[in-house]
Amino acid sequence: MIKNLDEGLSSCAIFLDLAKAFDSVSHKILLRKLHCYGIRGKALELFKSYLSSRTQFVKLPNGIKSSLTKVEFGVPQGSILGPLLFLLFINDLPCATNLYIKLFADDTFLCAQNKDFSSLQNEVNAELEKVFIWLASNKLTLNIKKSKLMIITKKQNIPNFCVKINGSLLEKCKSYKYLGVVIDENLKWDAHIDYITPKIAKACGALARLRNCTSMEVLLNVYHALVHSYLRYGILIWGNASQSVLDPLQILVNKAARIMVSAPFGNIDLNPAYDYLKILNVTKTFLLETGKYHYKLVKARGGGLRSKKCFWPI
Repeated sequence: MIKNLDEGLSSCAIFLDLAKAFDSVSHKILLRKLHCYGIRGKALELFKSYLSSRTQFVKLPNGIKSSLTKVEFGVPQGSILGPLLFLLFINDLPCATNLYIKLFADDTFLCAQNKDFSSLQNEVNAELEKVFIWLASNKLTLNIKKSKLMIITKKQNIPNFCVKINGSLLEKCKSYKYLGVVIDENLKWDAHIDYITPKIAKACGALARLRNCTSMEVLLNVYHALVHSYLRYGILIWGNASQSVLDPLQILVNKAARIMVSAPFGNIDLNPAYDYLKILNVTKTFLLETGKYHYKLVKARGGGLRSKKCFWPI
């Protein structure tokens, strides 16, 4: 989408939400797709046995139970095979549309771009009709209320943009949390920082309550679980935001470090505290994760780290 903005294109981002996606997978359709993917013979029989002969019942608080009912839809949740089978089930969705599409479990992201809003609207509506036909053919249901669209553009005067799927109007939003990262229509990260700072503030409160009654090892475990996990997640995307945007987050990370080492509040150098705790601030965490990503990318391409060709093609 950033590339589209640089090229003067307007983008329409669509976030589709599938209703009870894992519970709606048809066993017959799934097995047919597995056969098409080359899973046949004993392997296919194994999957068929795994999915068949499953039953369920309802138990009320007073102990009354319903009769057993055969389960013909859904992949077992909480299992290792459940997510994998669902991914195989929806793997052919990109073949049904010309929209740019990314799939992650039941979260589906689609995008189209054009210089002209009218052409963009017509394209999106036509392609979403194809998506709906695919969903209906695969017996999946779309949650219209939770599905949203977002217009990303540099243009000031945006006309009324109407996108429908199966006759239902998609709601336009200014920001959307996709895979734990809040994306806004200006491709800025203020909304995401506002989303994670209250969670880290609560973690600082937990550290303050634990400081005087537990060991440093436990404090560091709490820090990595409740602070660093939010700090590290998605930082490759939002970590290069302006310093003014990142400052509230850095203040909270500093507060967590102060609490763990019982450092006084005020304008003091916290680098010794970071060194003692062996943790990194926001900027250094971003640089570390960027370096790790670059190393993995170069290694995957089969290049050497000393190769001149490997440093700047990203």
